Amino acid sequence: MKSNPLQFALRETQAAGRSRYTWIALGLVIALLTVSGPYDTFESLGLGPRFAYWASMVLACYFVGRVATRFFLESLRDAIPQRWPRAVISAVVAALPVTAIVIMVNGLAHDRLAPSDALTLWVDTTLVTLVVVIAFVSMDDFVSLRRPSSVAPPAAAPPGPPPIVERVPLPQRGKLLALSVEDHYVDIVTDRGKTLVLMRLADAMRETGAIPGLQIHRSHWVARDAVVRTHRADGKLLLELSNGMRLPVSRGFLPQVREAGLG
Repeated sequence: MKSNPLQFALRETQAAGRSRYTWIALGLVIALLTVSGPYDTFESLGLGPRFAYWASMVLACYFVGRVATRFFLESLRDAIPQRWPRAVISAVVAALPVTAIVIMVNGLAHDRLAPSDALTLWVDTTLVTLVVVIAFVSMDDFVSLRRPSSVAPPAAAPPGPPPIVERVPLPQRGKLLALSVEDHYVDIVTDRGKTLVLMRLADAMRETGAIPGLQIHRSHWVARDAVVRTHRADGKLLLELSNGMRLPVSRGFLPQVREAGLG
């Protein structure tokens, strides 16, 4: 049961806003800009007004930009399934509301803004937004690549469902089939549906308990008994689950998949 793109973006941004690391990073950026005073703010504004200017600019641009970027990343998922092209297009489009914030803050701070400056601000804002989005996507990919593969230990089955299934609403709660990454979220797939949950794949796999399963891709984990057949497409191995879902096996996880008798 997925939320719509706006709910997704707001929920993800709220989660980021609750992180102390987010506020530490924002505080450092505000302090650096206040002390250095780029874009002539050191000469034109005193210390107090300069701090207020950069605090307003950084906080507004960060949260508006984050919501806009996540919104477009999710909205364009079906039209542009490739992650990197979707990230670039999302950054360019998300730069528009961020530019509006920059123009508004500059207008309040300087009482005027030449029309010719608006185009320059949009170009600068687009480049900065693009760099930030690429950095975040690269960081996500790096973290995903470093996550170890996971095969559930052969322990006795617990009396109740594994912890990961407890996160699923009752209408979708059932037999666990797979876990799939969608940006900072994990799709918990059961035989009764699927639910998007804000967590890391590594943490989700630890909550599968005694269910025999393994990671087949940096973005996918499957329960062994959920796999009903295999397919080949363009030289790539795909595992078909009992619900008809097909998930790709990446080259790095092929040995574990073959060892499990699924390849």
